[in-house]
Amino acid sequence: MNKPRLIFASALAAITTIVFVVVITVWAELSIPLKNWLKSFSGHHWTSKSIFSALLYAVATTIFYGSFRNPSEIIIRKLLVFLLVFMVLGILSITAFFTGHYLGFF
Repeated sequence: MNKPRLIFASALAAITTIVFVVVITVWAELSIPLKNWLKSFSGHHWTSKSIFSALLYAVATTIFYGSFRNPSEIIIRKLLVFLLVFMVLGILSITAFFTGHYLGFF
């Protein structure tokens, strides 16, 4: 197993998963049918989002690992910085959404 390639693929998959979690969280809060479908899948919408997120991460890591060859150390470092940025943006997005939701903006 090529560790740099795995790190690269894992970081891309993590970014993909972060975007998915933010989008599905906001969408489910604004769409009762989606929230009910998620609930019917596993019993609770949070559990379903977690299952889908884990599956997405695993599948995306596998696809990205097979799609890219030998990324340089510089590219890996830049991608890890992007991962950190996406993580912070995801946290801020969900926090802002739920704060606005609580305050009645949405």
